[in-house]
Amino acid sequence: MASRLSLLLLLALVLPASGDDAAAAAAAPPPAPAGGASFNVTEILGRFPEFGLFSYLISKTHVDRDINSRNTVTVLVPDNSAVDWLLRRSARLPRAALVELLSVHVVLDYFDAAKIAALPPGKPTVSTTLFQTTGNARRRTGFLAITPTAKGGAVFASAAPGALVNATLKRVVAAVPYNISVLQISNFVVPPGVLTRPRPGPGPLPLPSPPLPRMKPMAIAPTPAPVPAPTKMVPIPPSLPLTDPADEDGDEAPAAAPAPSHGNAVKVMSWWSGLGVLVGTMACVFGYL
Repeated sequence: MASRLSLLLLLALVLPASGDDAAAAAAAPPPAPAGGASFNVTEILGRFPEFGLFSYLISKTHVDRDINSRNTVTVLVPDNSAVDWLLRRSARLPRAALVELLSVHVVLDYFDAAKIAALPPGKPTVSTTLFQTTGNARRRTGFLAITPTAKGGAVFASAAPGALVNATLKRVVAAVPYNISVLQISNFVVPPGVLTRPRPGPGPLPLPSPPLPRMKPMAIAPTPAPVPAPTKMVPIPPSLPLTDPADEDGDEAPAAAPAPSHGNAVKVMSWWSGLGVLVGTMACVFGYL
């Protein structure tokens, strides 16, 4: 009898628990991976192309390092269209302002769909964000107010008075229970003064350029040879008709003879001189006779 009781006790200790004990064991969080952080937020976002811009921003500003160093965190992520909408309207957004804005979207608590549904309905729950830990938050801008709505929704707003831009919950993207939860929201939550307060420091963060559209190859016609300008023709007056000397009127004076050349003039003068000497000699001879 004693041996039978010992065997039943041993089986009760070895066999798996049932009922509530089994449910509690199934709900326990999985063990964290060995070595380093238990999660990597950029690796989680890398599985979803629609969050590529947000992942790029937290990586370039090193906000991802602060996220990965936490044990419990909830990241509120707007999609690419919401990020593009904000950056196009804040083209000169300083780097420090961008870091603060991204830090507002890191809640230092774990919220998944079940925990949001368990919040008091219609009553905001205030949670601390990563921005509050920087020491730069003013007038409760480092806190978020989470208000559950119907059908498992929620509204996220800054706890600072005068906040104008709120966001709504769209879906749960990923969750590692009690370590990290990634929730997609409709747009950025912008606390008052975060984007407009002047800050010294580095300029705006360079954003990735969209790929250029591929251009179809086009055939380029050869350049035509230059055409010379037309030569301007100068009209030439018609020449006078030639006339025959026989047809000319006899009363007209004859044309003057061309002047003799210098050599012909010398010959004529020499001839007349000789003739004068001859006449003079003959006159003397006839005088003596």
